[in-house]
Amino acid sequence: MIKILIVDDEAAAGNILKVLIEKHIAVKTEIRYCNTAKDALELMKTFSPTLVMLDIEMPNMNGFDFLNMASDSHFDVIFITAYDQYAIKAIRFSALDYLLKPVDILELQNAVNRHIIKQQNLGQQLLVSNLIANLQQKDPHNFKLALSTTEGVFFYEPLDILYCEGENNYTRFTFTKHKPMIVSKTLGEYEELLAEHGFIRIHKSYLVNTKYVAKIDREGLVQMSDGKQLAISKRRKEIVMNTLKQH
Repeated sequence: MIKILIVDDEAAAGNILKVLIEKHIAVKTEIRYCNTAKDALELMKTFSPTLVMLDIEMPNMNGFDFLNMASDSHFDVIFITAYDQYAIKAIRFSALDYLLKPVDILELQNAVNRHIIKQQNLGQQLLVSNLIANLQQKDPHNFKLALSTTEGVFFYEPLDILYCEGENNYTRFTFTKHKPMIVSKTLGEYEELLAEHGFIRIHKSYLVNTKYVAKIDREGLVQMSDGKQLAISKRRKEIVMNTLKQH
C-alpha cells in the first residue's frame, strides 16, 4: 500500500495525476489531494503519506516552503514541476525525483517504482534536508551532491571528488580525503550534473575533476593528483586537451 498525497494548486492537474496513478500504477494506493500547501499540512495531522507528489510553484506557500514546514514528517517526495532549471538541478543534486508537466505515464510509473524500491530508506529525510540547504545557496556551485549507497546517504561538495569511473550501470567515486564509493547510477548522469563544476569526460569510463589533473604525458594518459593515471580516448583527445589548457 502506498499512501499518496498530491499537492498542486491547479485542480485540473491534481485530478489528472490522481487518475493516472489509479489507472497506471499497479500497486494498491490510497490517494488524497490538496490544492494548497497549508491544507496539506493540516491534512497530514490525520493522514500520514508515504509519498508526497508536490508541485513546486504554488501561491502563498510553495513546495519548498511546504517541505520546510513538514520537516518532522517522514515521507518520500516526487516533485511535479514545469521546467525550472535551477530548481531541477538542486533536486537532482539531492538525489530526489521529479516529473515535468504534463506528466508522462511511463515516467510516472518509473518514478513510483523507484519510490517502492527506496521506501525503506531511512536516509530519505536527509535528502530532503540537503535539497533545502542547496536551494538556500545563491550559487549552484555550492550545492552538495547526495550519493545514496547500500551503506547510507552521503553528501559531498564537487571539490571533494577527484574522479569518477563508470562500471556498467554503476559509478565509482574517488575522493580527495574519503574512501571510494560505488553508486548505482551511470557515469553519464554524473557527467551532466558535474559539467559546470570543472569535470570533463576523458573516456567512456572516466570523468575527472580538472582541478586535480597534475599532468598529461606523451602517451595520452592523464595523471591525477593522487598519482592515478587515466587514459584519454582518441575520440575525445582534442577536446580534452583544449579544455585542460584552459584550467
